[in-house]
Amino acid sequence: MIEDYYEIVLQLPKPPSLNAFYAGRHWTSRTRAKESYFKSIEEELKEVPTFTAERFSLSVRYNCRFDVDNSIICIKFLADYLRNNDYVVDDTPKYFMKQSTAFDPSLEKNQFVATIKCHGFQRTE
Repeated sequence: MIEDYYEIVLQLPKPPSLNAFYAGRHWTSRTRAKESYFKSIEEELKEVPTFTAERFSLSVRYNCRFDVDNSIICIKFLADYLRNNDYVVDDTPKYFMKQSTAFDPSLEKNQFVATIKCHGFQRTE
């Protein structure tokens, strides 16, 4: 059964800063960082039924010293994980509708809360 809309909230670890991620690092270092973050996403999604979504949007609220634009890597990693693991068809504008990041001082220090809004949600279990 396809549901019009479904929302998933994940508690994710602090990702690397976008500035630090690309500041002269070797590609193998970036690959290890991304794979490590993927494991955290995978662990969080174990609590969620396996699904696919026709379209999706992502929003992240966080509390750390990153500038808002440096926290965007959390969305990048999450979108890549969803695409690479067949939760969504692709992360092109046809499927990935919207993204947002916001600093939220009410969260615990270094806490990142990601919300996946799925349109055309279907359980695959």
